[in-house]
Amino acid sequence: MEFEQKIDVKQALRVFNRVTKDGKKVGDEWQFYGLTASTDFDGYTVFLRSNRVELTIFFHNKFKVECSNALDLENFVDLLKKLDPN
Repeated sequence: MEFEQKIDVKQALRVFNRVTKDGKKVGDEWQFYGLTASTDFDGYTVFLRSNRVELTIFFHNKFKVECSNALDLENFVDLLKKLDPN
């Protein structure tokens, strides 16, 4: 299934920034509105996940989505839109 077509990487990065700015820091992660944000050791790869979807954004806006079904992804995308309505 082609989940990647549904992701707006720029929007996801704006949501990542909001989660790290407004969220609660727990260890090396931030939590905000059901999302968890983190980075790898050098900060070039960022992770944004809910309890059912994990979005990994690599350098140059390449990305990977891991989820088990389209409904979970739709809910994740809807949450991104709520947190970044632009």
